Amino acid sequence: MPRSPNGSTPLSEAQLEALARRFRALGVASRLRVLDALMVGPLTMGELEHATGLSQSNLSRQVTELEQAGCVARARLGREVEVRIADPSLKKLCELVCGSLERQASAAHASLRRT
Repeated sequence: MPRSPNGSTPLSEAQLEALARRFRALGVASRLRVLDALMVGPLTMGELEHATGLSQSNLSRQVTELEQAGCVARARLGREVEVRIADPSLKKLCELVCGSLERQASAAHASLRRT
C-alpha cells in the first residue's frame, strides 16, 4: 500500500481517491495551461482567458474541474472573479516535473549532436 508523503503510515482510501482526483485534474493540457498562467499569481477570468487562449466556456469548465480537485480557488472581486492556485505544493510539483522534462530534452539533444 502506498505510504504517506512522510513515509510513516499508509494512505487511507479517501486520501488515495483525493490523490487520484488531483492527478486526473492535472492530466489535461488545457488545465495545465490554466495552472501555468496562474504561476505568476492570481488572475481574473478575463485575464486567464487572454493568457490561455481558451474560450470563456472552456475556461470556466477547466477552472471548475481544477477547483473541484482542490487545485485552484475562486473569489469574487466586485464584478470580476479572480482565480488563484489553492495548493502551493502544485508550484513545487510543476517545477519538479518541468525540470525533469527539460533535463530529458537536453540529454536527448546532446545525444543527437554526438551522432
